[in-house]
Order: sequence, then C-alpha cells, then structure tokens
Amino acid sequence: MSFTLVARRLQLSRAIFALLVLASGPVLRAFDLPAQPDKVIQRVAFGSCNNSTQPAPVWDAVVKADPQVWLWLGDTVYADVPRPSGDTLEERTRVVLDRLPDLYGRQRALPAYQRLMSRALIMGTWDDHDYGLNDMGADFPGRAEAQQHFFDFYGEPKDSPRRTRPGVYSSIVLGPSGKRVQIVVLDTRSFRSPLEDGNFPKDQRVEGRPGPYRPSIDSATTLLGPDQWSWLERTLQQPAEVRIIVTSIQLIADDHRFEKWGNFPHERRRLLRLIRDQRIGGVIVVSGDRHTGELSCLDPLREPEGKEIDPGYPLFDLTSSALNRSAPIIASPQLTSSERRPVVFSHEINRHRIGSRFGYNHFGLIEIDWSAAGGGEVTLSLRSETGDEVLRQRVSVAALQPASGARAGLGN
Repeated sequence: MSFTLVARRLQLSRAIFALLVLASGPVLRAFDLPAQPDKVIQRVAFGSCNNSTQPAPVWDAVVKADPQVWLWLGDTVYADVPRPSGDTLEERTRVVLDRLPDLYGRQRALPAYQRLMSRALIMGTWDDHDYGLNDMGADFPGRAEAQQHFFDFYGEPKDSPRRTRPGVYSSIVLGPSGKRVQIVVLDTRSFRSPLEDGNFPKDQRVEGRPGPYRPSIDSATTLLGPDQWSWLERTLQQPAEVRIIVTSIQLIADDHRFEKWGNFPHERRRLLRLIRDQRIGGVIVVSGDRHTGELSCLDPLREPEGKEIDPGYPLFDLTSSALNRSAPIIASPQLTSSERRPVVFSHEINRHRIGSRFGYNHFGLIEIDWSAAGGGEVTLSLRSETGDEVLRQRVSVAALQPASGARAGLGN
C-alpha cells in the first residue's frame, strides 16, 4: 500500500529560513496503522543518536541497504546541543522547543534521507534530546509542544487524533499470515517518573558500572504509564510471526547506571513477564541511546527471577547507537578516515552481552529470509557508516516461538 507525500512548507525556528520538502512514497505516520497484509517485509533498518547539523555519511549506507522500513530509535535530532542558556527550566525549555523545527527540517532536507523517505515506511519514537532536555521524562514542561514538532517531522495530518493524545507510541502489522511482522513502537519519555540519582562517588562510576542512577524501589513509579501499558497488552495479542519492539532505552542490559528499563525494575519485570505469561512469540527488541552498539540476549540464569521472566526462547535486544554521535567521535576519527588510530573503550559490564561493543557510527539491520527452514530465518546485524557488517546473529523464526521449548536455532 502506497501513498503520496504532499509538498509542505516547514517553518524553521525564529523565521531564519523556510524550506520546502518534496518527497513521494509512503505517508510517514506516528500512530497505529491499518495492517498491510500484502507487504512482505524482508529488511528493517534502524538507528539513533543523529545530529542533523553535522555530517552523516551513514545515510548513504542506509539507502544502499534498501530497507522497506526505517525505525527511529530516538534522538533523531539534538535540540539541547549546544547546551541551552537560561536560568530556569522554563527558559531552557523555550530554547530547545524553538530549535526543533529547524533541526527536523535539516534532517528532512538531507538528500539521502529524502531518498529513504521515498522508498521506506518510516516510524519511530523519541528519546531525551529530541524530546527536549537530557534524561527528562514526564516532568519536562515542553512535552506537549515537542510532540507537535515530532508529528510535523513524520508528516502527521494536522487533524490527526494522535495530535490530541499524549505520547508517540504506535504499531503496525505487515505481511500475510505466516509472514507477519508486527512493529511496536514504545514511548519511554512522555509518562516516565523521575529518575533516582544514586549520588555515586566518581570512582564508582567507572570499572564496569558507570552512570549516575540507581533503580527505583517505589513500585508506584512508571516508565510507560497506565494507558500505554493497556495499549501494549492489547497490541501484543495480535497474531504475528516476528515482532520488533522499539524502545529508546535498553531493556535487557541491566548492569550500567545510565538510563535503562532497569531503573524501574518493576516495569522491566512486567514487560518480561507479559511476554512469558501470554506466550508472546517472535519478539526482537531494538534500542538506542548508549552511543555504542551491542547485542544482548536475556540469560535467565543471570537474573534473580530466572524462569519467571524467561519467555522460553532467545530474547534479543539489538542496540544501535549512534548514526553520527558515537562515543569516540570527538576523541578519534571515524573508520572512514585515512588517519585511523585505535580507541580504547572503558570496560562496561553487561552480563547478557553477546560479542563486543561497537563504538563507531553505524545503523542496525534486521533481515528476514522467509524461504529458510523453520518458517524463516532472521539475521540481526550492525553496519558501519561505510555499510560493512560489524556484528551478526542469526536465529530461526521457529526458535523465537515459546512452543519451541528450547533455545535453539542460533547461528553466526
């Protein structure tokens, strides 16, 4: 099913300049879409942490990969870079809100991104830097206005009911029975309770467990909020062979002290138990935020609750971060530089990690071969900004179903 994007003028912040963006292809939406049973999905690409004011050669590699779906994992733009001026939270909020139209407009105007828009269905969520200010949740005073800028970027109609409902969560089912891919996009910002600062001494923020936050012990705190939880529980009941859950922060990795689902352990437990208790098969999680890429697979033997959160099949969380804001970007040239030099990454524990972290600019890719044995085979990978594969994990579709009863079907 295809649509035509209409020409529309993007009003850029403080009337500095105006830009007309024209593209053809699927309408970009940010709410629940009708199922498209005629659209067999074989390639889904995704990424996070993208500064639209800086060079991003990764987009050429994304277009070359020819994905049918592109998923934004958050931090589509950086509204709080440079640090906004202002003595009060309200003053700083006004600065970042005024920046958003310009930053989104720059991303849409990028030629490679326009080519992607003309070919792929584009969905996504936000994280803190396109939501507003670093690490903020429901306490961000500009969230309602920021949501309108978010919808403008995705081409959401002005009269869409999604513009009146808080949050940017969404879903769609693509493909016929036996080849259905459900995409579930979560919003981990709009309803999130304040984080609990651990006040860790500086020397405790290194040596494997860096970061400032400690898990909340208050079960009344929330990450998704009651309405989104009700929606998610209903949405995951829809039949699908493969489900891609989009979350801006990591679900499986739980050892570092930065933002993660584990800062609200009761919410993390609730999602994992939902998948297990409702026997929801085919789940693959994609996440961003961390400025390095890695693959995690839930190991119940390394979790205090063990079998209580084990879905009965390999539950992967593929973290893709960043598109052009990777950790060593200031300290070291990227892989494309002719003057490469090694980068030493600080150690960070992740008891669920498979393989190594990748710290250079990249994007993620999920490929599905529906003709393979076992109802199909899924390949999870990270691709560098040159398009080279730097991480790969394969798993059969059959092995992603709780009825399989075994953690089988894995390959490299």
